[in-house]
Amino acid sequence: MKLKYLVMISLSVLMVLLMINSGLCRMGGPMNDGMGRRFDENFSAGDMMGTGQTLRQDAGMHGMGFMHSGACLYGQYITFDVDNQTGSITNYGIAGVDIFDSIVVDGFDYDKTRVSGTMTTIADTDGTTFIRIHDNPAAVINVISSGDYTVNFDLAEGNSVSEEENIITIKASNIEASDIVVYIISASGDTIDISGDNGLISITSPADCSVVVRAVPVNMHGLDNVHGMFVREMAGNRVGADVNLGKGGSISVVNYAREMHVELQSMTQDMIRLQVNCTDPAGRIMAFNLDNTSLVLQERDRLRIHYDGIPMACVDDPELVFNATMATCWISQQRREQAQVMMYIPEFSEHTIDIVVESDEAAEVPTTSKTTDTKVPGFAALSAVLSLVLNGFVFKKLKK
Repeated sequence: MKLKYLVMISLSVLMVLLMINSGLCRMGGPMNDGMGRRFDENFSAGDMMGTGQTLRQDAGMHGMGFMHSGACLYGQYITFDVDNQTGSITNYGIAGVDIFDSIVVDGFDYDKTRVSGTMTTIADTDGTTFIRIHDNPAAVINVISSGDYTVNFDLAEGNSVSEEENIITIKASNIEASDIVVYIISASGDTIDISGDNGLISITSPADCSVVVRAVPVNMHGLDNVHGMFVREMAGNRVGADVNLGKGGSISVVNYAREMHVELQSMTQDMIRLQVNCTDPAGRIMAFNLDNTSLVLQERDRLRIHYDGIPMACVDDPELVFNATMATCWISQQRREQAQVMMYIPEFSEHTIDIVVESDEAAEVPTTSKTTDTKVPGFAALSAVLSLVLNGFVFKKLKK
């Protein structure tokens, strides 16, 4: 009997410890408990990344997605603090490299922070201004307001900045991170003020216009030129979405067009199926970042794209995607499970996109230097679950 009681007491203690730990480190939900400390300016992004990796590993968390401990947010790629009084973002880092000392929206009346998988949303009290931070290789940040607003980016020490045609380019100073390039994209009518080569960046934007931060994906090397072209297309309002597929079946979707929604339909060891729908019939460019252990590629296997069930002949020059008027794709397969895909979809409403593992024995669709006119059948409407998260559902919940 004594052994029985000893086991019961031990289990009770274990449950209490688990409850305490779950209160300190959480994987989702509102972040208004005020617990935990914010790191000071002497605590680097590298320090935060190391702390976050330990916490995530202890919690069994793999792939993209934020874990928070008090005011600190730990993602696979992104780390930062949130001031629980003002909503200011501090110590923002990408892959352990300091990028912004702070991100502040003038006059922001902080209400609440909510963590939902790969996206953290910081909202004001009247539900008009939102900052959305995504944990993905492209480190996307969206700032938007229903009124005129000014957002200020204070660069980390040593980072350099330049600006051309409302695209701001930031290059990290860290020698080990010399290939990290971050862009800030704003509308053509925005007012940009940069205080010196390493000073404060202030952008004043009109109502309902986004200011977007996007990096060259840190898990893809040697593609700076491709993503530079992608960013220019973003500035021209031709980009629909960034789709990131990561370890552990994690997915991060960033919609740049309000009318566009992307949903993961299925994932097996030899195919990932996505459905894209859009109420705007205009064509859009999409980027797919695949860094996924779910797909199993054997020696000499290859990745292919099927568009509404039809294998696509990818072009050998990514610039052809950005200039395309017909369905066009380009793929760079860097390792077995890792690839970057750029795609132009000429018209909507709905399409399925399959990323498929094909054996070397499969009939190869030849690579071409020309775009192709692919005629595809229509697809019946299906629900876009991710659109609820990415287009307002979360923000309504914040006000409750």
